[in-house]
Amino acid sequence: MAEIFSPERLTLARKRRGLFLQELAARIGVTAKSVGTWESGKATPNNDRIDSLARVLEFPREFFFGDAPPMLGTAAFRSLARMTARQRDMALAAGAQAVAFDSWIEREYSRPEPNVPDLRDSSPESAAEGVRAVWGLGYKRIPNLVHLLEASGVRVYSLVHDGSEIDAFSLWQGMTPFIFLNTTKTTERSRMDASHELGHLVLHAHTGGGTTKQHETEAQAFAAAFLMPRAPFIATSPRRVTLPAVIEAKAQWGVSALAYVHRLHRVGRLTDWQYQSLCIQIKSTFGNTEPGPERPRETSQVLAKVLSSPGRARTSNRREIAKHLRIYMRDLDEMTFGLALTPVAGGRSAPAAPTTGSSLQLIE
Repeated sequence: MAEIFSPERLTLARKRRGLFLQELAARIGVTAKSVGTWESGKATPNNDRIDSLARVLEFPREFFFGDAPPMLGTAAFRSLARMTARQRDMALAAGAQAVAFDSWIEREYSRPEPNVPDLRDSSPESAAEGVRAVWGLGYKRIPNLVHLLEASGVRVYSLVHDGSEIDAFSLWQGMTPFIFLNTTKTTERSRMDASHELGHLVLHAHTGGGTTKQHETEAQAFAAAFLMPRAPFIATSPRRVTLPAVIEAKAQWGVSALAYVHRLHRVGRLTDWQYQSLCIQIKSTFGNTEPGPERPRETSQVLAKVLSSPGRARTSNRREIAKHLRIYMRDLDEMTFGLALTPVAGGRSAPAAPTTGSSLQLIE
């Protein structure tokens, strides 16, 4: 039986490319009303129009046929104030593609079950301690947060968008938690973003109604407490807090200099004046760069193994995975960029995958 044209797939493809309905219509030479009827399912484009849609939206023709793409749960976005509707649509459409890819991984491989507790009634500091207790971390430092999240059943993907307005977002897709990270940021900032999104998953999964400024404040407080637990953080903080001391001390926690001094202020180790002075020093001296030795990029063990294990699964290489998902390899590479070793546009490559083991296993 022949597959039918999917209005939902057309809408996803349009939003994925950052186009409004009127813009797409102009590019293929039809009215906005025509595109609207196609997306609503009231009419179906003819073969020539489908070819035009595939060319303009840069998706294989077959993408527009088949089952509707997954409907995403309510997403929690970081940097909410700077985000436009276009950027939000692009991020969510890319997220839907990542969820579809993740569903394929779920069928081919065995992974840890999600183990993210519901701590909605806790304070951010208590919730951070609670997650550390559930995950058996105690006061240990976290060398690789992406690995830790994956070991706890959180799905981590690269955030695909143009610009730096969106740092990260997270959502629950059914009973499965997802985090999407802007992997072009410094490693320290990406770690804080990931911890921030974990805060949303733990504190705000069942609140409904989207993300508020209070939610953002709580998630950021959780992130700092999770990466820098109060007792060992205070015990190891420098006796005399100077900029060189901050640069040396922040490295052990894998956070930025600004995040470190903010935590010092939060736990009462800095006065308001000291905190403001240090922030000015850091920003004026280093700008948007991070002081100290460059920290290695944190990568995904799951994605690295899935994309670099030819012959293990029925659909085992990047080209075949992209074909199965009905997308071009560029889109597959972008959703894993910075998390797995995959070539991307411009000849760049994401960092090499770690050699440590993981719990990913092929389903026989």
